[in-house]
Amino acid sequence: MSRPPQEQPSRRLTIAEIAARAKVSPSAVSFALNGRPGVSPETRERILAVVREANWHPNYAAQALSRARAGVIGVVTQREPGQPLWSATFGGYFLAGVQAEIAQRGVLLILHTVESLEDEAALYEQWLGERRVDGVLVINPHADDPRLPELERLGLPAVVVGDTRESSALSCAWTDDEEAAGLAVQHLAELGHQHVARVSGNPELLHYAIRERAFMAAARTARVRMHAETLYAGPDTVSRVRALVDGPNPLTAVIVEDLDFAVHLTGALAGAGISVPEDVSVLAWDDGPSATLLTPALTVLSRDLTRYGQVAAQELLQVIDTGSPRSIQGTSTRLVVRESTGPAPADRAARNGNDSVTNYDAR
Repeated sequence: MSRPPQEQPSRRLTIAEIAARAKVSPSAVSFALNGRPGVSPETRERILAVVREANWHPNYAAQALSRARAGVIGVVTQREPGQPLWSATFGGYFLAGVQAEIAQRGVLLILHTVESLEDEAALYEQWLGERRVDGVLVINPHADDPRLPELERLGLPAVVVGDTRESSALSCAWTDDEEAAGLAVQHLAELGHQHVARVSGNPELLHYAIRERAFMAAARTARVRMHAETLYAGPDTVSRVRALVDGPNPLTAVIVEDLDFAVHLTGALAGAGISVPEDVSVLAWDDGPSATLLTPALTVLSRDLTRYGQVAAQELLQVIDTGSPRSIQGTSTRLVVRESTGPAPADRAARNGNDSVTNYDAR
């Protein structure tokens, strides 16, 4: 006696496939499934009919009709095993601002980790299908970022935390890295520094290229030589900085784009017999308690990161409410001068009657 064929589990449709079957745009599907305005009742019913026919998350259509919102926003980060989610200084203060803002609206926050940008892009579609979130904040945009076109395709409300005004139609909340780089370079130039290095993080991040262009432009304006090769925060950074300080064209200042690493570098240089700021000045990007707990206290580019988180959350809630993307400045940057920056060593020598001062051409 033959057995009846077993029912095969239905494959979950993508937003694009639902749109094709209903003969509408992916954004219309997103609006319909999220209970948002922007589609007619007839179009909404046609989309939901496709969903029901495909048996795609059978409770989803009913949930979308019975409640307009999930009351949750999502933040996804990538990290390697044993490594922090992102800079503790940035992440802690930024998320505090996000949480403070959304709590006023009774909205919850989901924080999720993945191994790759591609995994994150796939998670967005899953969240949309399962009705898990109303929108997402996209952290650390990359120069070639697969998450952004995927979010545009899905129609999931999103705000990118970074300056993507030239590369994406999504909303973004940004800070003026060009202005900040100018503040840093001008401060060091006024102290007589003519050979300055930059210690950066992941070169794949979008803000890396933005800051690199900004630093080079500011250096040309101030007639400061930026070291040709950007250094990266890592185990050999201290030895490389020490070699540059002791080299034939001595390095006299370092701009470090991570506060935690700037603290580490300052202490390690002291341990290697290099005095800050007498031998080399150190300037950090971002501020926090650790900047003033060591001696010398660090000169920093200070942003109100809690406010930045609040603004980004406000913008995401606005996008969820209206569906209208825009770009806004999340916060401004100011220079806070402390003890880790001082006159360039050559200037000190000149003031002591030593005329052997080396000049550098701006690059």
